[in-house]
Amino acid sequence: MQTTSKRVALLALALALCLSPATIPAQQPDEEAGAKLFANVDPAVVAVQHERAGGSGFIVSSDGYIITNGHVAQGDIEADESPKAVARRITVILSNEKRYKARVIGHSLDPDVALLKIEPEEPLQTVTIGNSDTVKPGQRSYAYGMPTGLKRTLTAGIVSNVERTDLHTFTKVIQTDAAINPGNSGGPLFSEKGEVLGINTYGRGGEGLGFTIPINVAMVLKDHFMSRGYFRRAALPFFVTRYIDDELAAAIGVGDGVLIDHVEAGSLAATAGLAAGDIITEMNGRPVVAKTEAAHRDFVWALVTQPVGGQVKFKVLRKSGEQFSAVEIEGTLVEDEPAVEHGWQVGEIDELRYDDLGLGVKPVTALSRYLYGLPNVPCVRVTTVRSGSRTAKAEMREGDLVVALDDVNVGGVEEFRKELDKRLIACQQYIRFTVMRGNDVVRTAIKPYYDLKGKRVALVVPPRDAEHLETILRFFTTNGCQVSIVSSEPKVVIGSEKGKSEEVAADAQIDALDANAFDGVLIVGGKGAEAFWQQPALLQAVKNAVAAKKALGAVGTGAVVLANAEPALADKKMTTAEEYSRHLLDKGMKFTGKDVERDGNIVTTSGFDKRIIKAFLAQYRAAVLHAKE
Repeated sequence: MQTTSKRVALLALALALCLSPATIPAQQPDEEAGAKLFANVDPAVVAVQHERAGGSGFIVSSDGYIITNGHVAQGDIEADESPKAVARRITVILSNEKRYKARVIGHSLDPDVALLKIEPEEPLQTVTIGNSDTVKPGQRSYAYGMPTGLKRTLTAGIVSNVERTDLHTFTKVIQTDAAINPGNSGGPLFSEKGEVLGINTYGRGGEGLGFTIPINVAMVLKDHFMSRGYFRRAALPFFVTRYIDDELAAAIGVGDGVLIDHVEAGSLAATAGLAAGDIITEMNGRPVVAKTEAAHRDFVWALVTQPVGGQVKFKVLRKSGEQFSAVEIEGTLVEDEPAVEHGWQVGEIDELRYDDLGLGVKPVTALSRYLYGLPNVPCVRVTTVRSGSRTAKAEMREGDLVVALDDVNVGGVEEFRKELDKRLIACQQYIRFTVMRGNDVVRTAIKPYYDLKGKRVALVVPPRDAEHLETILRFFTTNGCQVSIVSSEPKVVIGSEKGKSEEVAADAQIDALDANAFDGVLIVGGKGAEAFWQQPALLQAVKNAVAAKKALGAVGTGAVVLANAEPALADKKMTTAEEYSRHLLDKGMKFTGKDVERDGNIVTTSGFDKRIIKAFLAQYRAAVLHAKE
């Protein structure tokens, strides 16, 4: 089983493979057509850049909607713990060199599609969308994009295959020999008429081939992104099918349809009446014919793109003795589980990570049980074991299934988190794990190192829109620190950055904050923290903390509170998010612009992403450990 870092490396390798640049051959009849196409489509193709990567895209609406690859808009998987994380600062560059900040409307890694939005001052030229279902091998194709080190290029070739299914992608893809170089990802593949046939995704230099996601697939995802912000797949879980080629048809005596290989016991599919060995011959009154893997992918696509909550009707052939009989099956479609990592795809499942233990776990879905041959028991799957960590010393391995903590069963990630956090908050010396490893049951124990045990930190948190609060809380509880949530309201929202939220009671109000009762005061950032800039009680608490030489920390906009509270801090180096830098400069502070800045017991950060937050917390930990008692 691959580690997260290996999977990400494989993804990066697949996306970085490139072809030698191809040019439109000289003295060919289509040379003039290619030049005309370049001029016509150039205004509708854009460059996409952000803090970690870059690529191409194309404009699909005059008000600024842009399609690109999902991986072009992807954030830092390792730090974010979520493959669904997107880059925070994306810039779109038009053909006239105008630059716009873009936001991600929706994002998927398989199919590899993202939808961006910019706010142009005037209507933009758009591409003409073609019909990828009509693409034929042998037709001329042109790949447009911004390869690394080049400005704007159009490469030419022919479509050589429209049914590639061996690349571990959710749908079939189009194969072309038009060069797709690094930086071309997300750009359009055009027909000779200038119609978009697909999204260029990656190339294989050794084979001289490039691969393109069909534009019909991308447009379905665009509609999902516009309405929901993500690709909402429908499912009647859980059953697995395969295509029926001529050889299999001869063996089973049925020519058309798809064969059901597996039905999970007790699942909705089983409850609806599907059974292993059934042959689906109709779906919603339409014949099902799948003699190839490509046709089978089409069947799956037709299933998952139906409305969630709607009814799906199958006609199946079921063998009884030597005879087949027709059976009508009807079920209600539900939203599918997140995709698991498979091949070079990193999946969609968030990892719960305890960095100071060197441990990461993920939930076990029906598909992951099927793909990895996992037993049907309540558990979480170990997906990260950092070398030299407490978890590694306990001889746990990636792929282990954790079924219990201290003999308390864990049925999923939330139960695991609650049970582990409970023990970490109590500074339990040893935490016993019961894991399943293949057919063996292994018992081991992790010994956490609580270096902040006995320390107290006040987290000043805006009631809403706090940034990175989950990560910050997990850091302190993992290290044995006693944390008090201080806010201006009785309750604060935790977890809103992941699209889910939980209200928890604050331990104290800002008006009652006594800095002398803590070893450190940390002001959590986020737009909601702007209300703290002139909060008298908080400004006084900061003054008291400075006088008492406590550890002071600030995330993003929180640094403005420090600047407003104590002019004496002007001799301290500080940083903050770029958009708040002028507030520090206006106060005469030594703004450095670094991601993390520590000057004595004052620690500040831009708070830009989780990787930076984790570096900040490591510095703040040192400040707390050396704070004056």
